[in-house]
Amino acid sequence: MILNVIDRTRLNNITHCYDQYIREPCLSAYRPAQKLMFLRLHELYNRKKTVFINVVSYFKHLPEFQNLNLDDQVLLIKQNIRLLIPLNYAILRTPVNSKFGGARIQTIGCKDNINLHDMLRPLAESFVEFVTYDPLIIKLLIIVLFFTTNSLTTRSIYDPAKYKQLNNIKQIQSSYVELLWIYMIEKYGEEDAIHLFTKMITKYLNIQIIIDQIDLIIQMTDDRQNIDSLMKTMLQLT
Repeated sequence: MILNVIDRTRLNNITHCYDQYIREPCLSAYRPAQKLMFLRLHELYNRKKTVFINVVSYFKHLPEFQNLNLDDQVLLIKQNIRLLIPLNYAILRTPVNSKFGGARIQTIGCKDNINLHDMLRPLAESFVEFVTYDPLIIKLLIIVLFFTTNSLTTRSIYDPAKYKQLNNIKQIQSSYVELLWIYMIEKYGEEDAIHLFTKMITKYLNIQIIIDQIDLIIQMTDDRQNIDSLMKTMLQLT
């Protein structure tokens, strides 16, 4: 057994906190569409607002996040939250009876009539296999990725964020990487852990590429001005 008592307590706390601040609030507030919905950009993201808020609330309850400088907290949210939402949707959609699995949405008014929902949906679906395998792995991965200070998207490369407690954030991320790694090795063995980790990171790099494309589409859509002010912040529009 590799995990110690403290590790197991952290894992239990993560599961409990996720269910309390993301899963249950999202499930209780979500109302699936009964027919195909045609939504403008601001309507699409205003519809997703509750999920974004619940995910942020979850991170705010992590003790390591609470100890960070307020400016760094805001930067982490602005940099990473939109990249992590697909992973969160994967968790919400995986149960057989999930209400999140059947939304039929067509966005209107975007450049070249692109349907952003059709771009976002496969990103969540690409992580469903991992959630089916072991949802705790994705819950841990979400935390690891949240403490990334500069993701490999075009915007981050050319406009790197300036963190006041950069070393602290890196230490926090390292501690969660170690917890994820030890958990996977103990439960599945080193060979499967390497395979799982490599595959998840590869798929997350693809998410970064697609989200960067979506960012550009949003920037070219006039309706972005009508997006809720809080959502503008989380979409890096302000």
